[in-house]
Amino acid sequence: MATLEIRHEVDRFVLYFDTPRREISAYALATALVGLADAVREANAIVNPGYVVEVVVEALSDGSFKATVRTIFTKAKNLFSHQAVQAVIWGIVATHIYEKAIKTEVPPNITVTDTLVTIEIGNEKIIVPKDVYEAKKQVERSERFNNALGKVFDAAASDPNVEGIAIVDDTGPQRPPLIVPREKFALFQTEQPVDESTREIVEITHVEISRAILERGKRRWEFFWRGVRIAAPVLDQKFFDRFFAHEIMIAPGDSLEVALRIVQEKKPDSGIYVNVRYEIVEVFQHLPRLTQHAL
Repeated sequence: MATLEIRHEVDRFVLYFDTPRREISAYALATALVGLADAVREANAIVNPGYVVEVVVEALSDGSFKATVRTIFTKAKNLFSHQAVQAVIWGIVATHIYEKAIKTEVPPNITVTDTLVTIEIGNEKIIVPKDVYEAKKQVERSERFNNALGKVFDAAASDPNVEGIAIVDDTGPQRPPLIVPREKFALFQTEQPVDESTREIVEITHVEISRAILERGKRRWEFFWRGVRIAAPVLDQKFFDRFFAHEIMIAPGDSLEVALRIVQEKKPDSGIYVNVRYEIVEVFQHLPRLTQHAL
């Protein structure tokens, strides 16, 4: 019986391409890694609010062809959140992929204990920590998550020499216990095309206050950000709670460390994304302007 056991917390895993050759199309590899990174970021946004994840490629190796990927979690300087990061993203991604790949017309045999979920279909078994499985059920409802994984399998399918894909925490010299064969790549294709006309980016950054709106609502403050004047509402209600409690005093020239949501639209002629709207999602720190005192 082929058994895959998902470990609880892993920050390094391998994207394994099952191919008889020791090479892979550069386009297929790059597109698959981008899709995997997008899936990891979306899962992290759901599971680890307040943390930013960076996905880096540590090594490329053959046998068949493997890309070792590491996730780096960075805590935003959030004054209000004390949640610890959960390095369960690999488990979520792997469980979703393998459970979907091994399902057939026959319902799986699922056994649940206090700590583990075991999924058995035929000669294949997946053992998952219970909290990872519960998190997976939440993440797999995201359209962005499913679209990103679809990109991984579409990219692999573009190289005719790729016979299968696996995502495992460590392969060593041996083959992974479970590999998604090429004929099942279509299971991960999304039914609706991805709308790439707009996108959102959340960036941890500093903005300088030019004009403040000292009341709750969606009226837009004015800031200087990277030397450019922008207008954005402040949506963080806890920030206003602190302001009205007189814990902070706001003046022009003060700075804020914030989570800035940037909405971009894609220009059809050039394909370039242009910033069209800004929102302050969360305020982490108020930085009063430094003043020079007379001697």
